[in-house]
Amino acid sequence: MTHQSSQHPAGSSINLPFLRNAWYVAATSGEIGRQPLGRTICDEPIVLFRQSGGQVVALTDRCPHRKVPLSLGEVIGDEIQCGYHGARFDGAGRCTAIPSQTDLPIPRNFSARRFPAVETHALVFVWMGEAALADPALIPDWSPNDAPGWTAVHGYHHVKGNYQLVTDNLLDLSHVTYTHKTTLAGEGVNETPMEVGMVDDVVRTSRVMRNVAPAPIHRATRGFSDTDRIDRWQLSDFIAPAFIRVTLGAELAGTTEHLVTPSHIVLNCATPETATTTHYFWSVARSFLLDDEGMSRKFKELTTTAFDEDVVMIEAQQRMIDSDPAQAPLVNFRGDRGGVAARRIMMQKFAAEAQSPIAAE
Repeated sequence: MTHQSSQHPAGSSINLPFLRNAWYVAATSGEIGRQPLGRTICDEPIVLFRQSGGQVVALTDRCPHRKVPLSLGEVIGDEIQCGYHGARFDGAGRCTAIPSQTDLPIPRNFSARRFPAVETHALVFVWMGEAALADPALIPDWSPNDAPGWTAVHGYHHVKGNYQLVTDNLLDLSHVTYTHKTTLAGEGVNETPMEVGMVDDVVRTSRVMRNVAPAPIHRATRGFSDTDRIDRWQLSDFIAPAFIRVTLGAELAGTTEHLVTPSHIVLNCATPETATTTHYFWSVARSFLLDDEGMSRKFKELTTTAFDEDVVMIEAQQRMIDSDPAQAPLVNFRGDRGGVAARRIMMQKFAAEAQSPIAAE
């Protein structure tokens, strides 16, 4: 297998600045209620809560009075009240009350920054940059999470690794042979060339494996036997800054020339928490046996096990990157072409954003 050196030193290629003018998944819909939820995204603490009508609000999780996290307070009506001195802030972040000085006007600009938030596809997306640029049309189509004819299971991993290591992992599935021996590993992965393409800013990696033995996940969810031979395919689409849609299919070998019907789709959101930690939200959607709870449990258990294995590798990788005294560059194998293309897109977006600095709020 051929390889080439990375174009970027290990430190700079991993710990890049965050892309601010972008949507990130902050939480699943089920996580947000009337109890404030604190979460850090791109090194920025935010607090999320629901107003009485169900609307999700995202504010900076830092009271402008004494910097106490607003997430330690409580939601009263449609406002959040700081748990330290009782200052209240509405859904736009404006301060509406300061209990200790009701006889004085509220100081001008005494407010908590509001972040645009959109709830869709069973997830809550937050825009971390200039509010005027927050276009909901830029949110990826994650509709298999809740569209008719589909059912999904959801999961979350907190990863002590940079979010780009997570996207690297999902764009090069050649690692399944070695990392996922009890779940995803099977014949043909390393023997079949991976195709890499790009449409606009979407990077697609694809691999079609013919006449191979089924992986454990195929036997568990599709009923293939150990002696069956299957045609298997996998596509990974990267959508900046940190979304990866993995589409997978499997049929008995020779059933069809064109493999177009997926067995399931894995929707991945690698939200950067800090330079070295990631909120990894994932879901697995399928279009068969929609009401079969046993099948849902199988997908949940197998996927959780597989991603547990990924987390072990990514966290160890981050530790070695951080502790490398030489800060030697990363090296790319042929299978890393998708990740390299994704990083190139990100570098272009970082450069473009740097030409238009985020307005201070």
